[in-house]
Amino acid sequence: MRGKFVSGFVLFAAFGLAGQPCPWMNAATAEGSLGGKIDAVKVTAKSGDDAACFFESRNGPVVAKLEIETEMNGSFAGRCRSEAAPLKAIGTSAAACAGDDHSEMVVGRVRDRAFLVRIRTTDRSVKSADLRETARKLAEQVAGILF
Repeated sequence: MRGKFVSGFVLFAAFGLAGQPCPWMNAATAEGSLGGKIDAVKVTAKSGDDAACFFESRNGPVVAKLEIETEMNGSFAGRCRSEAAPLKAIGTSAAACAGDDHSEMVVGRVRDRAFLVRIRTTDRSVKSADLRETARKLAEQVAGILF
């Protein structure tokens, strides 16, 4: 993303891992992907080991967000707003697609766990292809951790 995102780190919820609220991504990696300091992290437990992590970075009016979700025996393919493009070497049945509100995402499976990685920004000058590539790289990391 363009520009530097400046603000403090605020932790809204924790997953129970000391110093590491999100089991699939640390703040430093999220900062690099969003282009600046993380302003907020929210982790919500859904049920069992299922959870969702949300990272947010703000630079004036520009907001960038990263969302990671997992679900046992689930599927996130229905959240795609465009035809999904298959991706190789990222879990099983991984695909990249457009989400809503200027976002790109990767959905897939690792064993019996579905995952979703979505990145979005309010900066309309950022190309969808760049968002999709960032989502793909992050999905590789998440799938590796789930494996």
